[in-house]
Amino acid sequence: MTKKVTPISFVPRFFGAFGHFFKYLSSSDYAGRSQLINQNEKFAFEVPEKVVKEVVIETVTEVREIEAPRLETVSVDGAYQLLQLMQQEARLIDFIKEDIQAFSDAEVGAASRIIHSGCAKVLSQNFEIDTVSKQEESSRISLADGYNSKEYKLEGRVEGEGPFNGTLIHPGWKVVKHNLPKVSDTKDMNILAPAEVEI
Repeated sequence: MTKKVTPISFVPRFFGAFGHFFKYLSSSDYAGRSQLINQNEKFAFEVPEKVVKEVVIETVTEVREIEAPRLETVSVDGAYQLLQLMQQEARLIDFIKEDIQAFSDAEVGAASRIIHSGCAKVLSQNFEIDTVSKQEESSRISLADGYNSKEYKLEGRVEGEGPFNGTLIHPGWKVVKHNLPKVSDTKDMNILAPAEVEI
């Protein structure tokens, strides 16, 4: 059975981006697989069976030759700090952990406005974010051969070598500058929000 990649609308992408961000930081295996996607590697169902077998063999060879980074070398303090800020200003973790199936669309929408405002405050105070492409959405764009695949992701049927001509469907985002508060005491950074006890 042939699988098909279904495009996802903006709102699910917005909330899903947080989960992928922290999973990328905490899992070296997940980060490695994400890099393959960013480099425009095709899924197995997108290429003929013969090509799939060849790619699998080459990939296994590379894994055996390159030692994977040890988990203890990965710093998660920054991820914990950002989660703390998102919880403090937007109650993001409370919202994500809540089962919203029992709530109406209007109730979820009202809560989303508060979360959106808090998340926007955290981003604006701690990050300077700019678009990757300066061109407007839906405008025509040309990418020369050797373009930065981290900055531009080609969608649709990609064949041959550049230049590639297409329509800009999203300008992308990049962090230009960050201003996260410096933390001198990293003990118990995994405590994202203390338990609250009323006396």
